[in-house]
Amino acid sequence: MSRYDTSKYDTAEQIRRKSVTMPFLGVIAFVVLFLLAFVWGNMDNHSVDGGYVAYVYSEPLMGKKEYKGIINGPGGTGWVWRQEKVDISVTPWTMAETFTDIQAKDNLIMKAHASLVFRVNRALVKEFVEEYGAMSEVDRKPEAIIKDAYESFIQQHFRSIVRSEVSKYNALEASSSIPKITDNVTAALKARLANTPFVVESVTIGYTIPPDSVIEGITKKVATTQTYERQAIERDIALRSEEIKEAEGRADAKKAEQTAMGERKAAEQRADAEKYKAIAAAQAEAEAVRLKAEADALAIEKVGKAKAEAIRLQAEAINRNYIDLQMTESVKDIKWPSTYVGGGVVQDLLRQVLGNRS
Repeated sequence: MSRYDTSKYDTAEQIRRKSVTMPFLGVIAFVVLFLLAFVWGNMDNHSVDGGYVAYVYSEPLMGKKEYKGIINGPGGTGWVWRQEKVDISVTPWTMAETFTDIQAKDNLIMKAHASLVFRVNRALVKEFVEEYGAMSEVDRKPEAIIKDAYESFIQQHFRSIVRSEVSKYNALEASSSIPKITDNVTAALKARLANTPFVVESVTIGYTIPPDSVIEGITKKVATTQTYERQAIERDIALRSEEIKEAEGRADAKKAEQTAMGERKAAEQRADAEKYKAIAAAQAEAEAVRLKAEADALAIEKVGKAKAEAIRLQAEAINRNYIDLQMTESVKDIKWPSTYVGGGVVQDLLRQVLGNRS
């Protein structure tokens, strides 16, 4: 065995081969990593929030972009190769407009304020993106897309319709006709946007104001009117106060008169009561006298009748006694035959009866 082991040392050929292989492997590894990074960088999973609709399209390395589909949020695309999306808000948006130079029917310059609530039709997002310029937006934020769409396709129509409707009224009449103006603007704008992706939710006419000079004149007129009305009210109050005082005086006089009349009436009633009382007492006394006279007359009549009856009875008694006496005397003189059976007995009986009567 050799003192030195040369197996662990590369030969010149091996060294040459390694010098060729190592760079090649490095290139392959670089290419693989590059390809992995490229693939990873071109894959994406796009999510869509609620209230938005995503327009999804392809981004080929060469050639034109191609529409891939619509995703209604909430949702997502999943992992896809070189695809992008444009988020379109389909919730209602409010845009306001202020007018400072609307010419009214009477040629006065008016101010007005109007607001519009609209949204993008969910079913027409594809047409909105492709035909209304959303794809060409540099800033693809949903707010910027909606604002640009309003300014490009709705604002001028909205302002023109509001001007047209408000100008149909005199400056001082427009404010009282706001409900009708609102209905007309809403109907006209809906008709104008009927074949577009935009849906009109509502229109509000906030106010219509006449020119400052007219407002100032109205203010002065109102102030003057209020002054006149206040003065008139004060005069009415003064007159009413006088009327109240007079009425109170008349009421007091009437009350005193009624009190005096009441007292006089009460005195008359008391006098009448006393008079009626005296009359009643006199009538009662006369009635008592009459009743006493009647009682006395009745008593006298009864006494007279009693006396007459007594005299009659006495006369009858006297007369009867006289008759009995005569009969007794007559019987005494009668001679009854002694031969008559019971003659003595009859004679004794007659004597006894006549004796009893006497």
